[in-house]
This record gives sequence, structure tokens and C-alpha cells, in this order.
Amino acid sequence: MPETSAGIHLEKHRKQTYAISVPFRHTQGERVPLIMLLHWGGRPYRYIGREMLELFGLPAFSERQALLVAPDRKSRHWATAEAATDLADLIDFLELHYHIDQNQRAVAGFSMGGMGVWYLASEQLGMFSAGVTVASPIPDHLTAKSLLMPLFAVHSQLDEVFPFEPVASRAEELIAANAPLRFQDIPDASHADLRYYLNAMPAVNRWLIDQWPGA
Repeated sequence: MPETSAGIHLEKHRKQTYAISVPFRHTQGERVPLIMLLHWGGRPYRYIGREMLELFGLPAFSERQALLVAPDRKSRHWATAEAATDLADLIDFLELHYHIDQNQRAVAGFSMGGMGVWYLASEQLGMFSAGVTVASPIPDHLTAKSLLMPLFAVHSQLDEVFPFEPVASRAEELIAANAPLRFQDIPDASHADLRYYLNAMPAVNRWLIDQWPGA
């Protein structure tokens, strides 16, 4: 049985390791949102998700009083059918043990994790109702019609890994074609500097409320 008391816990479901933050309101029997957090690329290590949770997830989304879950990537990339299957299996497991509002499930990803969010948004999977990408490129093949989930994309003007102009240009194209996308730039963050991306999170949280009536 996974830990359900309030706080941060390191858990494992089958071969899937993950970090989870349980909000206090969940301990009172309330249904809470679920926000899945997909970490950056590079060589994964055990409970890398805890860093994503503590450095980004909690500062970004604590006001949502959501169940925050940061799995460790098992497959070679987040933007794969294999990774999507792993996430679906984890969600099924979490819903057996936690009071999750099925109408308020979101996924947020940083860098490679953001690529996973773009992938999930273009597949008819039904796992999430909203997504947030941070410091992530927009896939070339993506069109307004193939974007099946509302997304909020955040990108830095100083990103040295995924340059700003191509990402901003693609975002403008998609928005002009009525894609369910909102785009916000920030002026002063290098690619890996999570602290500065948090400046965009108040707008992201207001946007999430709009996606989740009654939140």
C-alpha cells in the first residue's frame, strides 16, 4: 500500500519508482487534482522525480492543493507509446489508493519532459485534461487539429538548448490556427534554470482554474 499521509513520499509500483506529494486536504477525504510531473532528460537515476517535485512541482503548483506525482522515466524518452503506457498504468494504480478528481488531471514537463507533454497532447489517450510544457520545443509535425488537449507553453528568450525564435514562431502559427494553446515567454532564464520559470506559474495556475471549472 502506498503512503497516504500528508507530505512527500518515495514510492514504487511494480518497476515504476516515483515521488509523490500528498496535500493535507486529501487526508480530510476530499477529492484533489492530480498533476503528473515529467522530469528532464539525461541519464535517469533512482528517484530523479523527487528533484522535479521539489525544485519545480511544489513551488509551481502548491496553491492547487493537488496530488503531485513525479515518476522516474523508464523508457528511452517521454515522447513514446511505451512511456505513455507506463503513465497510464501508474494513474490506474494511483486512482485505486487516492481520492483523485478525474476531471482535474494535468501533466507538466520540463525539457524532455515537455516533449512528453506535447506527445500526450497529440494522442487520443484521455489521461489528462490539461498540460504544461516548460523549455521544450514544439514538434514539427504538430498541427492545430492534432493538438487534442489544452496546453500552456513557457519558454525563455535566452534558452540556449532550444532557441526561442523557432519555438515562439511555431506557437504563433498554432494559436493563429485556433489550437488550444497559450504561450508565455520569460526574458532571463537559461535553459536549465528552473527558478526563473517559476515566474510564469501564477499565470499557469490561473489558466488551470479556467480549464477546471469548479477548481
